Amino acid sequence: MAQGDAHVVNNFKEQLLLKTIDCNSDTFRVALYSDAYAAGQIDGADPAYSATNEIVAANYTATGQSIGTAVVAQDDTNDRASWDDDGTDVSWTSLGTATIQRAILYDDTTATKWHCIIWEIATNSNGGNYTLQFNANGMLLLS
Repeated sequence: MAQGDAHVVNNFKEQLLLKTIDCNSDTFRVALYSDAYAAGQIDGADPAYSATNEIVAANYTATGQSIGTAVVAQDDTNDRASWDDDGTDVSWTSLGTATIQRAILYDDTTATKWHCIIWEIATNSNGGNYTLQFNANGMLLLS
């Protein structure tokens, strides 16, 4: 898989249909991990936030970083709906050196802290600022 490839977790899709996750009002966080994702995290039963294999680095706090205000929008011109973080990328200032292989967006509001989207990362931190940049059209597009 290429760097930055995103995988929408199957359980996230189910939780949306069950109205367990509210993409417009819940709080979401992105955590960084030193290991590659496992297939079970995409299509396994109930993948949820865990500190296992989360990076340990200066200026990084376990549980990751909150995203900006989540916004759900309907786009009739392009026949789709988008889920965006209101144009805010997730950044860590002076993130210590660490091997980073994946970033996980999860719902911090639900008791289970369900995984939502997993990105493959191949750019390690080197002590400078580190940013996970979302697409200008949104974190997720449904068409």
